[in-house]
Amino acid sequence: MSNASTHKPSILIVDDTPENIDVLKETLKNDYIVRPALNGKSALKIAAAEPRPDLIMLDIMMPEMDGYEVIRHLQEDEGTRKIPVIFVTAISEMEGELKGLELGAVDYITKPINPPIVRARIQTQMALREAKVKLEEQNHVLLHERELVEDIISRMRSTKSFDDRYLRYIVSPVDRSNGDILLSAFTPDGRQWVLVGDFTGHGLPAAVAAPLISYVFYTHAQEGKGIEAALEKINAVLYQQLPVNVFMVGCLAEISADRKKITLWNAGMPQCIFMREGKVKSKFDSRNTPLGITAQVDIQNGRESFDVQAGSQLYIFSDGVSEVDNPQGELFGYARLEGFIAGMAAGSKTPEELLALLEDFHGSANFSDDITLVEILV
Repeated sequence: MSNASTHKPSILIVDDTPENIDVLKETLKNDYIVRPALNGKSALKIAAAEPRPDLIMLDIMMPEMDGYEVIRHLQEDEGTRKIPVIFVTAISEMEGELKGLELGAVDYITKPINPPIVRARIQTQMALREAKVKLEEQNHVLLHERELVEDIISRMRSTKSFDDRYLRYIVSPVDRSNGDILLSAFTPDGRQWVLVGDFTGHGLPAAVAAPLISYVFYTHAQEGKGIEAALEKINAVLYQQLPVNVFMVGCLAEISADRKKITLWNAGMPQCIFMREGKVKSKFDSRNTPLGITAQVDIQNGRESFDVQAGSQLYIFSDGVSEVDNPQGELFGYARLEGFIAGMAAGSKTPEELLALLEDFHGSANFSDDITLVEILV
């Protein structure tokens, strides 16, 4: 019984001098399938045909189409762009070498060739190419798995429990694994709870935490429990279940059933703004540490309670809003945001207009942080 022959990588040698091709062919014939081309046009046809060569050795000084033009065409073609190219030429000046590397060559060998060095250089490039292919395959698998996990998390985060009565809001995530959350629910006795949270970082660690918090929030609301108990449980879940570097800054508000009183906890979020008759009446700084850092939170000393009148508004937002920057590096800033919020309170602006304004200021919709803003109408 005979074993199947080991597949040999193929190398395309491009040189307008047959003798040079013969020298390289003699050097490489034991380990590689050698495919010759005497000019650039032939080389491009061979490189584009299946099976494509695993590596190309390319002379620079050739008539009609030199090596520089050949590699430009190779780089422009999606099918040949990833084939490594080694320039082989009598030109030894640094200027020519740099030009070749800038055009996409992976290495540079000067004539007359040294067979052991040529073989060593080729083996190195073949090993690098194989490693790159394996890495791309692994990345493809990881990307597919990440997409599946993100889809599961998105389904877990989606809930019919969210109640948007008395709210106007925008939520603009950087990606599907959003680090911001916005939750709203009514208790059986008519109290409204609203939570805006911003987890450290982005990606899956932050996204995984959101369904946990959502479950605690809505379960406690549906059972009609006190909001302090919900806050304690949210902190405990974050502290006990997540790594030490994953925590949440957040703002939790409770509006009484008669909508005449608001109780507010700010745990590391930007100032919350309370508006009445189109004017800023109060600003509420953080009085609590971010949730999930310590085992206990000082609920009693960390809360703000105040009476409100019909037609007032409370604004809660993540720092991603004010920290949007423009191409010059200038931040959108708190002052601009406060001015826009005044327009929202007066009824002349909408949350969607804020998002459009931020996109125009930034120059695109590709923000570097999640953006969340909610208006609670009392």
